[in-house]
Amino acid sequence: MSPRPGTVLRPTGRGAVVLVVCLAMWVLGDLTRVVPARQIAAALALMLVLGAVGIAVSGVGLRVRRRLQDDAAPVGGTARVQLALDGSAWITRLPLGRGIVREHLPEALGGQGDLPLAPRMPHVLHVGRRGTHHLGPCTVIVRDLLGLFHLQRTVVDGLRVTGLPVLGEIGPAAARTLGISGAGDRQAAPAPGAGEVGPLARPYASGDDIRRIHWRASARTGRLMTREDEPAAGLSAVIVLDTSQRPHLTAALEDTLVSHAATLLEALGRSGWSVRVLDASGDEITRTGHRRGLEDTSPVGREADALAQRTSLLALAEVDFDDDASGGIGHDHAAGDTALAIALGPDAGEPFSGLELDRFAGRSVHRTAIALRPTLEEEAEPLRAVPARRIGPGDGDDFGHAHERHARELRAVRERHTPTRSALGAWTLVRGTGADTLDDLLDTAREESAPR
Repeated sequence: MSPRPGTVLRPTGRGAVVLVVCLAMWVLGDLTRVVPARQIAAALALMLVLGAVGIAVSGVGLRVRRRLQDDAAPVGGTARVQLALDGSAWITRLPLGRGIVREHLPEALGGQGDLPLAPRMPHVLHVGRRGTHHLGPCTVIVRDLLGLFHLQRTVVDGLRVTGLPVLGEIGPAAARTLGISGAGDRQAAPAPGAGEVGPLARPYASGDDIRRIHWRASARTGRLMTREDEPAAGLSAVIVLDTSQRPHLTAALEDTLVSHAATLLEALGRSGWSVRVLDASGDEITRTGHRRGLEDTSPVGREADALAQRTSLLALAEVDFDDDASGGIGHDHAAGDTALAIALGPDAGEPFSGLELDRFAGRSVHRTAIALRPTLEEEAEPLRAVPARRIGPGDGDDFGHAHERHARELRAVRERHTPTRSALGAWTLVRGTGADTLDDLLDTAREESAPR
């Protein structure tokens, strides 16, 4: 429970005992005329006075200023915090007390942590979850040198850190699988031969004009196909995040799905694609256009790309998986002239149930759906609180070793559970775990689409 803002001054347990014993000795000395009892009472009273003076001096100007150097950091990264005492604090000149600064942090930032009181207290916070995390109250706790009085001053500054999705890398093979490069996308489908279904025939989607049915292709495939005579206006892609409520969906799996979406968004944008990211309701989460910094080496172009990337990451950081799949979500949101469609969602037995993915895909030829289930080893261990600490030469060593151990555990899971592929209508469905990398998942899809 977080403390309320304000100042609290009270005796400690030791101070309460000293006060009681002092009063008892004073009364005993008056009643029995025993001089040692009065001397003990006077000594205890002097201790109380010295303690009161010390805590009073220590409390003058006792205020802390907290400032974030990094208001956003990727999950697994660190955010730097600058914490300092106000320059008018007497305790920095007259050390008549000692204390700590206690930060009441959420579990996603390591939980409650204590820092030794000093004029400057820089430290780092480890970001363990995606989303916005308020730092919470900051409390200065000071006791006099005798430990008789306790002064507690709490301030709330409203600072917050945003945990961003983790951007990964997509290898050349995985990029060719998706047809990410403009040239690869145009060369993905071979020219139709005699009696073959041409690349401009796609599966029929609800709402298509019946006059554009490709009857010859439908007869060959055994399902309705729609004719696509008009070329796409440009390289346009859609990424669908299944944000509907699913059983056994964990926070770590949500973060993994969103990180994969961010990686795809970044890779497509750098390859000249215009990309939209949609949630299960069909609402747009974020979008990116052709990156100006690719051919423009000016600082303005690079700055515009960096700003677009940050905006997209901040939007994805706030994604919630709380849409209601029972209401037929996503049925009224067609994607138009889309050349590439990618769906990401949890695997709860029936991936993407309740969603009509073809409505999101529009006219896209490349359709890849990736469904992930939680990593058992990853979810069994709860998030371990990491106390706030000072920045020093060895800062980050323990966290780095923990990260290496976690990487080894995920590698073991990937070896035991390899991704599988199947068909979900016109989509290539890849099923894996949260431990699988995006390259592994896309390589599985590539094996499906490779010529036999």
